[in-house]
Amino acid sequence: MQIDVWTIGARLNAVSWNDIDGMVDGAETPEDAIGPTLTPGCVVGPVANRIARSEFEIDGTTYSFEPNEGTETFLHSGAKSLRDFIWTIASRSETSVQLVADVADMADGFPGNRRFTAEYSVLKDGFDLIFSATTDAPTLVNMALHPFWSLDLPGRDGLKLGIRADSYTPVDQAKIPTGEIAPVDGTQFDLRTPATPSTSIDHNFCLDGDISQPAATLVSDAARMDIFTDAPGLQVFTGRDFGIALEPQHWPDAPHHDNFPSIRLDPGQTYTQTSYYRFAAL
Repeated sequence: MQIDVWTIGARLNAVSWNDIDGMVDGAETPEDAIGPTLTPGCVVGPVANRIARSEFEIDGTTYSFEPNEGTETFLHSGAKSLRDFIWTIASRSETSVQLVADVADMADGFPGNRRFTAEYSVLKDGFDLIFSATTDAPTLVNMALHPFWSLDLPGRDGLKLGIRADSYTPVDQAKIPTGEIAPVDGTQFDLRTPATPSTSIDHNFCLDGDISQPAATLVSDAARMDIFTDAPGLQVFTGRDFGIALEPQHWPDAPHHDNFPSIRLDPGQTYTQTSYYRFAAL
């Protein structure tokens, strides 16, 4: 088991296991990592996914951003996000590395002097990833790892996907959640038994946070990957030719939906998210 982690965006740039290389879509050069392959493999934040109308409110103050998807939507925290940040290596060993990003108040448009950490640890049959964040002012945090997984295949075709979720969050034409929490029964989102997914999925699946059971399973002819996570959601994107994006995170556009798990982080609190990635031969 070997992973290649870059300080540009704390990105998971390559994964090799059991003589299988190219399991994720990595950047060839640093220029690629800040250009055409900016998002694949990186740590997205401080707020992954979409924020409607490119604004949110905290304690009566409105924070506004330049839309970067369509004419109104703010996606993956824009051009000053954690994926654009050069993280610092705080510690490392043969089997682990901890990266840190210290972001000043409003440097990325979000309030609070914040510290973000991403710690990767390699095991024989996979790796662990632990996120954490602290702040000195009320802010929003929703970190996510954004690789496109293909396992041993050259693209997306041939992959089967299973998701242990009974419900998902429907979206409007701008891919913003409507606020409804809908059952997957009888829809293309019912992947409780691994199947070939539709190529039109770019949705959040609602998880129960039980890290003892796989939240998602990706299967090829030769390998299986299980993702265990304590995150309340899993964003799934199948609309790219190379691989499938599986992103443990909080639910998109949470600041505008009181019935969604909150992504607010206050001083004295610590945001954490833990995910385990495990592989097996078939």
